[in-house]
Amino acid sequence: MVTASIGSAPWTSASEAVAAISPLTVGLAIIVLHVLALIAALSLGSRFSWWTIVLSFALVVLFGAAIDFFLSIHQLIYTPQGLWMRALYMLIGMPLISLGLALYLQIGFVLMPPDYLMKSLITRFKSTSIGATISLGIPFLIASLFSLIERQLIGIGVGTFIFLLLNGPLIEWFQRLFPITARPPKRTSS
Repeated sequence: MVTASIGSAPWTSASEAVAAISPLTVGLAIIVLHVLALIAALSLGSRFSWWTIVLSFALVVLFGAAIDFFLSIHQLIYTPQGLWMRALYMLIGMPLISLGLALYLQIGFVLMPPDYLMKSLITRFKSTSIGATISLGIPFLIASLFSLIERQLIGIGVGTFIFLLLNGPLIEWFQRLFPITARPPKRTSS
């Protein structure tokens, strides 16, 4: 969605907005927002070991590095220019992100902090669509507030709205389409 340049996903938009009004870089803003997301998940009743928190933030660092790496490679190869091509990128990218989230949330080994918040809200509302939409609404509101303060849209575009409204229902649809069930442990005979 970043390559499409028609609005970032809500957590990315919020990070861009925080960086625009503070001395933080986008990467540091991501870390700050992830800490706040983890605190919000804890306030909703989620409990984590210190090891889970360490692994979660290690995943954040790996994710950020992977995003930067693939964006730089992508920019060397091809960057979409026309609106139709950028829209096509978004229309392909958003469902792939939703599919990845659907599988990743079901596996749930280690999640990034905003995804723990999403999982807490999904549990609270007993609906993937509602929980995911609310969890993405929080960073969208942060980006919107800071955009108002700066009097310009920061990271928010049509793609952000579409992602906000469709990501939750798409995650739910993909979870029904590709359910991952826990396998019972193998029994060993003695």
